Amino acid sequence: MMRNMVPCGDCHLCCRMMTPILPEKGDDPAQYQTAICYTPGKKPYMILDRHPGGDCIYLNDNGCTIWERAPFACRDYDCRAIFKNSDRAGRRLAIRRGEIDARIFKRGRELAGM
Repeated sequence: MMRNMVPCGDCHLCCRMMTPILPEKGDDPAQYQTAICYTPGKKPYMILDRHPGGDCIYLNDNGCTIWERAPFACRDYDCRAIFKNSDRAGRRLAIRRGEIDARIFKRGRELAGM
């Protein structure tokens, strides 16, 4: 299974976001503890379950406990690309809407060397 080679180190900011389960990308929902996300005006979708504080259910003090079988969205996530593929107005809007934590854009910028 190919992985994005993001130099994450001990950063787990993306593990604090809602992670969609994408059967069309090969994810098997039966392999994960999931929840349903309801967004006003959109079709409900399946995500990895969260701890009460918002962290992914599979994140512990040592990192991801399912790294070898993580969903597509986790395997494909690259905060550098998230930063590079957005402009300032888009980043502000995503932050204001609560779609992406501002710290992810900051980390993406740092890792991208910008």
